Amino acid sequence: MAPWGLIGRAQVADVSEQTVFGFEPPKVHVVTLKAVDINVTVRGFAARVDASLTYHNATDNALELEFRMPVDEGAAVYKFEAVIDGRKISAQCLEKKKAEKIYKDAVQSGHTAFLAREDVLTADTFHLALGNLPGGSQAELHLSMMMELKVKTDGAVSFTLPTVLNPRYCPRDISPSQHTESVARTGNFETVIVSEAYTFGINAKVQGGHVIARITSHHESLNVELSDDSMSAEVTQDSGGFKPDHDWSMLIYYANPYKTHIIRESGDRAGTGLMKDDLVMVNLHPEFPEESYSHRNEILFVVDRSGSMQGDSIQSACATLLLFLKSLPTGCYFNVISFGSTHSLLFPGGSQEYTEETLKKALELHSTIEADMGGTEILQPIKQIYSTPPKPGYARQIILLTDGQVFNVDQVKELVRCHAHETRVFAVGIGDGASTALVYGLARAGHGRAEMVYQQDKLQLKVMGLVRSMLQESAQDVKISFDVDPPGGIKLIPKNPPIIFGGQHLIMYVRVPTSTEVKSITVSGVVGNAEFKNCYSGSDIVTIHDEEKTLHRLAARAQINEWQIDNEEDVVEDMITLSLATGVVCRRTALVGVDQDMKPVGHNPEQMHPSQSPGGWLFGCSSGLHIPSYAEMDVYGDMGEEAESISEGHSPVDYGKNLMAVVSLQKFDGSWILEDAVKITSLPHSLLAGATMYKNETSWATSLVLAFLETKYSAEKDEWALLANKARMFIARCGDNLEALMVAARKVLAEN
Repeated sequence: MAPWGLIGRAQVADVSEQTVFGFEPPKVHVVTLKAVDINVTVRGFAARVDASLTYHNATDNALELEFRMPVDEGAAVYKFEAVIDGRKISAQCLEKKKAEKIYKDAVQSGHTAFLAREDVLTADTFHLALGNLPGGSQAELHLSMMMELKVKTDGAVSFTLPTVLNPRYCPRDISPSQHTESVARTGNFETVIVSEAYTFGINAKVQGGHVIARITSHHESLNVELSDDSMSAEVTQDSGGFKPDHDWSMLIYYANPYKTHIIRESGDRAGTGLMKDDLVMVNLHPEFPEESYSHRNEILFVVDRSGSMQGDSIQSACATLLLFLKSLPTGCYFNVISFGSTHSLLFPGGSQEYTEETLKKALELHSTIEADMGGTEILQPIKQIYSTPPKPGYARQIILLTDGQVFNVDQVKELVRCHAHETRVFAVGIGDGASTALVYGLARAGHGRAEMVYQQDKLQLKVMGLVRSMLQESAQDVKISFDVDPPGGIKLIPKNPPIIFGGQHLIMYVRVPTSTEVKSITVSGVVGNAEFKNCYSGSDIVTIHDEEKTLHRLAARAQINEWQIDNEEDVVEDMITLSLATGVVCRRTALVGVDQDMKPVGHNPEQMHPSQSPGGWLFGCSSGLHIPSYAEMDVYGDMGEEAESISEGHSPVDYGKNLMAVVSLQKFDGSWILEDAVKITSLPHSLLAGATMYKNETSWATSLVLAFLETKYSAEKDEWALLANKARMFIARCGDNLEALMVAARKVLAEN
């Protein structure tokens, strides 16, 4: 784990024992990273990030530095500037090979130059190179990007600044040359170590026409100054400062996050292509018919058990697997796939019907899960799944839990894309530094949804939200139509309609000629046997003027993401054209700048010996990351307040503080027996057994536990909603009056 802006390598304490991707270690110099300053501006469901990194070359020689920084895979990186000893240099977006040649020629000629480009294999890492930083000089690097923000399962608008770049696992079928950028290097590199502490400051503004209920964080202690009308806020880190050993996050709770919000951003009349027209961002939560849920699913739970999942990640994954298994509907098929360097299937012969016997086998596996399977060979288990066809008449769904630290993202995405017509993929990224390129990329390629989960977040909540989307039937024949005056000229970006899930935040971008009035927008389609139609009035559109063209650039990034998933050669030219017009970097372009005004560094490139070539590969010192031993880990999961063990032989469980313990006692058919209701409610057996409000004792016990969940775990309702539905269906099958039982059960709990 390495701090933001530095290559993610382990600390280089003894360089003589280190190698870089198999090469001999180079010489060592010291460069001082003095400060990292981040300014964030959030407007509704979009954010702009301006990052500044200040370096000082403490040596007497000019150095060439290269380093990496993590970014969200959906971020639109569009501006790069450098200030070298007071001289400002602005970068230009150019075709990648051309940009790299300009950079290389400039450095070899003795000019200071810089280059920013996306990693060749993963869109959530950027490579930055600074050539010919003069000895004794100071460099300020300024990078700007836009980010799209969505309403999450818990109602929060989540902003996360990636600050951790974990080492990425290199699968066996990828050679070092495939994941090592070398085209821009001008000579023999020397290792440069950032050896001193540096400041890391973050300031944020929240504005944009929404009433703000509160602002909080997964990790941070924030100072929040809310305006008198609650329409804006200033957010700063507390006096303790930020330590970049985890991703920085901010959770914004708007008073009404589910309200339709449509913004029209004015175009640049002097611009070209997309930048010239107006751009409409549509934020909505489409509603599906109640009967859109299907029990005819084949659900494959794929869990990462590689070594990097040790600690909180594997504990949380294990607890989530338990909740998942208990929530599956009868009649579905399922399987559990564990993977690391190898992979294994709970049912090697293929998915099995969800029965009491198969659930028992799955729970036996659950009790033994540890992060003990080596590396992260994610491609092979996905290939294994696709090697057999889906069950006839059943919709195949994959839900993946991983910390996502791999290099072969494109290979996995391409495999998922090729099977998207028959299998949907839902993905969850766990922990700081998880690859957003993998997690969001797989969900996009597999027509599913994705969530990122951080240390203090609720993994169970996020996963069960995905499971509810998974059980929905796919929306078919989706149409986005516009009533405009004059007719025509409207373009959806990307051009293909988005994947829609009922009740989930949907963001669409629409390119609109400047003279066109949008009267209404209609989203329609078919789910199962029912049609749905959601209409939105043009009078709800708010027009804004933004010099940075935030929405235009986010739309460009959305289109680029789709093209990069499609991976079709005939869109390469269009991708480059869009990138150059908007400045948003893609895999085919780069940002390059050259200091033409500076006197060249004092050497003659024609006489320069390779060993005298200025060079540097900037490594960061690793953070002191504690990896717990297995003895420190509770196989029942990291449950926060629920962390007491629920296995036999341990202290009595407080069921009021242990949701997973309540879940573990539920039977396959959705019921709880009376003895379990006694344990859970802590009420005497004689009191509960003496009740007369039931035909079936087990249905009475089940209603008691449902009432207990309502009372003790109302805040976690989204986590236990599916298993509660199973319980209600059990009571209905017993012929009891559910409502009467629930009234009686609530009364017993309230009076005792």
